[in-house]
Amino acid sequence: MHLASDYIHPYKDAGGGAARCRVRICLADDVRDAPVVICSELPNNPGGSITNWAEAITAGVIRANELPTPLVWIEHRPEESTDAGEETFELVVFSSYDVEERARYLGETRAWIGGASWKRLDHTTVEVLVGDKV
Repeated sequence: MHLASDYIHPYKDAGGGAARCRVRICLADDVRDAPVVICSELPNNPGGSITNWAEAITAGVIRANELPTPLVWIEHRPEESTDAGEETFELVVFSSYDVEERARYLGETRAWIGGASWKRLDHTTVEVLVGDKV
């Protein structure tokens, strides 16, 4: 794996407000292996959380970066983004990785993928998945 991209990804929340998260994309050396994406909640995110908007954020990242699917999606909350001050990681699995346009909020069409489910991961497991320190 190697870090292919590290950027601030903009998205809109339910009220159409501006929101943003950090996205790191790790690509495998073997194209048959799935990319790993770490989506981090920013402490100064003015909009809805990455958990509430996982399906829309993931669809936007897949589309913007032309990523193959399925992929490994990890939600990351750094210490400064949590109430308890404890870093967390969650593996997010989607029921479908097909990006669809949906008229969802305020008359806007938004990219969306299948429903999400979450499973807690520890820091060491995430580092094994990306093959480097996180």
